[in-house]
Amino acid sequence: MAIKRRSVIESIPSINCYMDYDYELYTRDEKVSCCQRYRCCLIAVTTLLLLLVLAFIVIFVVPPVTFMLSIGVQRYVIFLATYGNESGGFTNFKEIGLEGLRNLYVPVDHNVTLGVWHVLPLEYTYEAVTSASYNYDDALADGKYPVLLYLHDSGENRITSKNKYMILRRFFHVIAFDYRSYGDSTDAELSEGGLVHDSANLYRWTRTHTGNDAYVWGHGLGSSIAAKTVAQLRNESIVPKGLFLESAFTNLEELLTVNSYMKIFSWTPWFKPTFLDSLRENEFLFKTDEYILSVDCPIMIVHAEDNHLIPYTQSEKLVRIGNKKRVNEVQGNITFHLFPKNDHYGHNDIYLAPQLPEYIRSHIDTCNEYNKGKG
Repeated sequence: MAIKRRSVIESIPSINCYMDYDYELYTRDEKVSCCQRYRCCLIAVTTLLLLLVLAFIVIFVVPPVTFMLSIGVQRYVIFLATYGNESGGFTNFKEIGLEGLRNLYVPVDHNVTLGVWHVLPLEYTYEAVTSASYNYDDALADGKYPVLLYLHDSGENRITSKNKYMILRRFFHVIAFDYRSYGDSTDAELSEGGLVHDSANLYRWTRTHTGNDAYVWGHGLGSSIAAKTVAQLRNESIVPKGLFLESAFTNLEELLTVNSYMKIFSWTPWFKPTFLDSLRENEFLFKTDEYILSVDCPIMIVHAEDNHLIPYTQSEKLVRIGNKKRVNEVQGNITFHLFPKNDHYGHNDIYLAPQLPEYIRSHIDTCNEYNKGKG
């Protein structure tokens, strides 16, 4: 007969009871711990997703929608109007670091007056500095040096390019001015049409004071304003001697699609309706590629390969469009100078290029030949 053996522990009921209770307690605690860990993970993941969605909305949705709905924001982004300067004025030339110039305020509309500098040619500087009675009007009208109307970029005023004027004054009387709402010019509504209107009227002012047509130079946004100004003057049979475009672009819409800062938004499906369409609706066009087709004088374009604000390919495309659609034999040719990236001129420092004076002189000669032939 087989005898069923039991362990010593199994033979003690009280110990078995305690073991079963501890096991059940351990199992229940383990389940509670697992549930808590799962709940914590779920909360963490949900919070992270919500934060990512919120960050996406703040970065990729709010700015485009704000831009679309606010013409004020659009104006700010495009024009970056700068009002004063760290020296506290536009007439303290010693503090600014220039000499041989005068400050003027020229009315260009019944309610708009522009702050203007007349920077003398280098040859006249010594006499102007040493003579308290120097006559700037006579110097401007003597005809020995042509006049250059200089249109600055957005985010600048007429002080910003003071070092560039040192190059330009070798060849010209430089008329540098601030657009409406820039510098110490009248605070007025900023629009492409308004800036072109003011620039054209200031060009007429220089023409009245010299009896001759002038050259026009535009930098960045100023290049598009300059091109449209020259194109608009053509409707009045007023044709400048020549046009210089520095760091130019084809049109504002296309520039936004290639600008390094706007690439953060350009991949989104709402980029076109929020940015591009809203600019078109408010007539912020700046279609340089169209304006140059109505320019009847030689054009010189300069650009740097390492310009990260306006890629040099924009100027290259502008040249291709101009050569294809303009009648260069009748309207004057387009000359393009591209500075290699190793020179590090970027968007603002092409004036440092040692070959720039030679390019300017060559373009002046080209314009003189063109105007002589036209005459």
